[in-house]
Amino acid sequence: MTDSGVTVQDQGSLWVMYGEIDAAVQSRHEDELVRHAQSTGSRIRIDLTAVTFMDSGGLRLLYHAATAGAGKPALLGTPQRVRDLLDLSGVVTLFELEESR
Repeated sequence: MTDSGVTVQDQGSLWVMYGEIDAAVQSRHEDELVRHAQSTGSRIRIDLTAVTFMDSGGLRLLYHAATAGAGKPALLGTPQRVRDLLDLSGVVTLFELEESR
């Protein structure tokens, strides 16, 4: 396991992101996450509790959940720096922000 990445649980409806979610993580996980977003019939939940950094690559992964998934994704345990990124990029309304799992 690397220090950063995404694991998928609950038949694709729970994504757990950890570490630095950047372009490298995006390139490793994007195709898999888009497939899960398109195939799960459930609303996607994304646990961000262990995310230490996120850039536009990570934002793109979140955007896939919002545009390819069923309903508005729930972001769990969203760090303040990620909330700020969502606000600044104007996409915060695409998600429901929850505090924990």
